[in-house]
Amino acid sequence: MFEVDFLPVGEASRSGDAICMRFTRPDTGGQAVVVIDAGFETSGDALVEHIKTFYRTTVVDLAILTHPDGDHIGGMGKLVRGLSVRELWLHDIGAHGGATLPAAKAVDDLIAVATGQGVAVREAWAGASRFGGAITVLGPTKDYYEQLVQEQVDGASARSSAAASLVESARSLLERVTTMLGIETPFEAKEVNPRNNSSMIVRGLFDDRPSLFTADAGVPALDAAWDYAESAGIADTPVMTQLAHHGSRRNCSSAWLDRLLGPTGQTTGTRTAIASCASKSAKHPSGRVINAHKRRGCDVVATAGGALCHNSGGLARPNWGPATPLGPMVEEPDED
Repeated sequence: MFEVDFLPVGEASRSGDAICMRFTRPDTGGQAVVVIDAGFETSGDALVEHIKTFYRTTVVDLAILTHPDGDHIGGMGKLVRGLSVRELWLHDIGAHGGATLPAAKAVDDLIAVATGQGVAVREAWAGASRFGGAITVLGPTKDYYEQLVQEQVDGASARSSAAASLVESARSLLERVTTMLGIETPFEAKEVNPRNNSSMIVRGLFDDRPSLFTADAGVPALDAAWDYAESAGIADTPVMTQLAHHGSRRNCSSAWLDRLLGPTGQTTGTRTAIASCASKSAKHPSGRVINAHKRRGCDVVATAGGALCHNSGGLARPNWGPATPLGPMVEEPDED
């Protein structure tokens, strides 16, 4: 049994990630509850209530902070205070040369809150695993992470940060739907700032079905993580994939998807891809990225203001119903 919930995070065009899950442990047969990111600060209370309501517990066995952007770390303090969290995985950016970066204080504050609540705090690198392999970190390695922290300190991400701050129009997701999927024009990876590439990339294995949680990682980080997965013999094609950085075009390429999911021309419905995105984000998720996943067998669904639950089937919740996959989308011009 498993249920993986993607909660709606953000308003208008501000997207974020708050993911919680409950699954049967393959090692003991018991139940485990895991959280990956907690959205903005305002998302924390909703995450706590969701776990209490639908999982009927106040215990979180493991919380994972993929990286300290505000749309991922903001609600983690409320989670730690509101529930009994047994273990917290993160990366202490200040301990790896990034003490001067603004994110270091946010991480330090979270560590202080967690330890004050009796939570075991651990840095988790590629190969860290829990619950009989149900949760495994694929990346980054410690060496790669420290390289990315140094790039942030050196200011190498200035160009990417400027590009990310461009104003979006308020065109909704439904306004970008089209009727024809079309043939894919191969697209290359784009530059992603080192802060996002430092995201913790996590493999889930629930009822022998692999899932991939990508946070905000770019293609270089995803490729490095998949290198580790192949070396460890766990590079199985995921049946559920989180679209990186809310489905951003910058965090995807045809070559990466060929490696992860196989070539284009596959029939949809064989696997699922999920985008955590705000309801009126014009860029998240990218039409090019949605269509590329559909061509590789994925039904693509988006939070867009509503919670989503990927589960093992037969799950009944009041006022919940089947999610509607996104249709083919208008593909934006492939330019910076």
